[in-house]
Amino acid sequence: MIEKPLVESQDLLNQPGALRQRLAEDGYIFMRGLLDRARLLGLRMEILEICQKHGWLLPGSKLEEGKGRADAYSGYFEFTPVYREMQYLENFHALAHDPQILKTLETALGGPVFPHARNIARITLPGSSKMTTPSHQDYVFIQGSPEVYTVWFPLSDCPVALGGLGLARGSHHAGIFPTKEAEGTGGLCADVDESKYEWHKGDFFLGDVIMFHSLTVHKAYDNTTADLLRLSCDFRYQPFSAPQVVWDSFRPHMQHHGWEN
Repeated sequence: MIEKPLVESQDLLNQPGALRQRLAEDGYIFMRGLLDRARLLGLRMEILEICQKHGWLLPGSKLEEGKGRADAYSGYFEFTPVYREMQYLENFHALAHDPQILKTLETALGGPVFPHARNIARITLPGSSKMTTPSHQDYVFIQGSPEVYTVWFPLSDCPVALGGLGLARGSHHAGIFPTKEAEGTGGLCADVDESKYEWHKGDFFLGDVIMFHSLTVHKAYDNTTADLLRLSCDFRYQPFSAPQVVWDSFRPHMQHHGWEN
């Protein structure tokens, strides 16, 4: 497997043609410092307060440190009630409509975009491997139009050791890969020969954002730290020129609550 650094694209924000070409060729664009750090830190603290309330943080640690228990939860039924509270956060959903995200996507896609409502917060425990997301394509889980783009960013600095993201450059050109059962979030992985692709990965800093096509194969890396939680966000968008969208994309993630909450 060939591994290379993520290609930075913030210098192309004023060159729409070049930005579209890079997204079309590579299947992703990576922007340093796109989002306001103070806004992200505010949301991070709200999520950590929920984690603290449910005993997920290390006793005696400071909230802002984000130090979590490796055994905070062991499965779906322990995770879901806490995650539901995170889904109630207005600032979490409002962030999906951040002007910088929308402007960048509209520049890269050449027109207005529709933000999906199924926003996802990720909480990865320290020393975690069982719940690490394996190689996959988002389209398999999203459905609707393949012309959907995921926006992913961490809520802190995120070196690879904390469990960053890696992408198989250009893999979206190969269409939809078969899937097979796998350990980790989602329970499925793409049946793909990873050695055939360049894998782009690297350290993220607070405010950095990566945007990628729903057919781009990507994966998370294990959180190998001793005591840090990895908090991140997944938001999804599609151009108005691709109108197919499934009902679940209009609903809150995991669907255990309605918008009235």
